[in-house]
Amino acid sequence: MSGRRLLAALGIWLLLGGSVLLVSAIALRALAPGFAPRHAPDLVAGLMWLFYLSLLAALYLSFGGWRGLSGALGFHWTGLQDVALAEVVWIMALISGALLTSLGERYLGPPQSNALPLVRISLDPVFVALLVPLVALVGPAAEEMLFRGALLGWLRSVVPLPLAVVLSAAVFAGAHLIVPLLPLLFVFGLAAAYIYQRTGSTLNSFVMHATQNSLALIAAYLVLFRH
Repeated sequence: MSGRRLLAALGIWLLLGGSVLLVSAIALRALAPGFAPRHAPDLVAGLMWLFYLSLLAALYLSFGGWRGLSGALGFHWTGLQDVALAEVVWIMALISGALLTSLGERYLGPPQSNALPLVRISLDPVFVALLVPLVALVGPAAEEMLFRGALLGWLRSVVPLPLAVVLSAAVFAGAHLIVPLLPLLFVFGLAAAYIYQRTGSTLNSFVMHATQNSLALIAAYLVLFRH
């Protein structure tokens, strides 16, 4: 894995995302000046889609199209047995991560849902229809190809594999900017890296990630509806 391709992907991501955001803002202001105040939640969801679609586009361009996503970033099918393994490992990671998060509560603060603030933004059907597939599917796919496929793929070529796994998991956890959940996210990063190394596929670690995000969404909506 070339570090240049990783840097290129990050650069294209920033450039593409910033350009689309600027053009969209100018177009909305010129063509529909009253849209933003009336549809603020939908704009938030739209910005999140822009964030992840720009990342997917950057990875696609930097790693050689669909063949690069499948080959260099490992997003390909390897069998039901690997999917089952991924889910078993995810359950183990969830339990151990939750335990560590509980033990670290004194120092990092009480655990908090990373999905609840999102679902609280709005129960508007359009917002929900935009949010759910993004958080449950698109985001996990983009993040797995970035953190496991690209980042871990590069790190393991420049440092010993155990250190590469730890570093990639630490970057993954820190990138979410939720201090109380750092232990949970770090353990998940380790588990996802293990599955990627074991199966050679970020599609399998994506299944873990999608399951975790879907569970978080379901739990957040249950909490919201109870209140």
